[in-house]
Amino acid sequence: MHHRNRIPVLALMGLHFTGCTGDDDKPNPIVGDWGAVQLEGEKLPIMESEGPYSAVYGLRMNIEDDLVGAFEYYGVLDYDSYEYRHSYGSELIVDDSAAPKYRIEVQKDFLGGGDVDYSDSVGTAVTSDGYDGGYLGDDSPTVDLAAPGRPIVAPAELVLTCTLDQDLLTCSSEGVESLVFKRQVPVAPEKG
Repeated sequence: MHHRNRIPVLALMGLHFTGCTGDDDKPNPIVGDWGAVQLEGEKLPIMESEGPYSAVYGLRMNIEDDLVGAFEYYGVLDYDSYEYRHSYGSELIVDDSAAPKYRIEVQKDFLGGGDVDYSDSVGTAVTSDGYDGGYLGDDSPTVDLAAPGRPIVAPAELVLTCTLDQDLLTCSSEGVESLVFKRQVPVAPEKG
């Protein structure tokens, strides 16, 4: 006698749709705000203080849902009651095809040093945290505050190869052996 196991049609349909469990609704883990905590073994952000003068310098990265964003250098200078905040940076594009390993292409490499005009990058626009355009240095001009909107058309000057491990993103490039970012958790407003 020949026995056959029959699987109901409804069960087959359930097996067919098991890939529709909502995984597409999960946010990409690379998306968010990242603050650099280490560059070549040195702790970031850098904090300096001498008498009434204090300064904080660091790197941050913002990656949007569409895997584009900004890579920025920022500084906050405080002298007595005077405070100056600034940032400059460049657009970035993320390739997540090998996640949890990522390739981040930054259009302008401001980590390499030298005098570079950043007036056409997103970092020179006024940002949501009130930072304005410009950079530090003797006799350094402040660049225009309104950056023109344009797509990335130039080849990347800085390519970071990064590995994501929970809330740490460890990156390297041709000129940088180790750059570590930590996910920035938004501060919840106080109730009251």
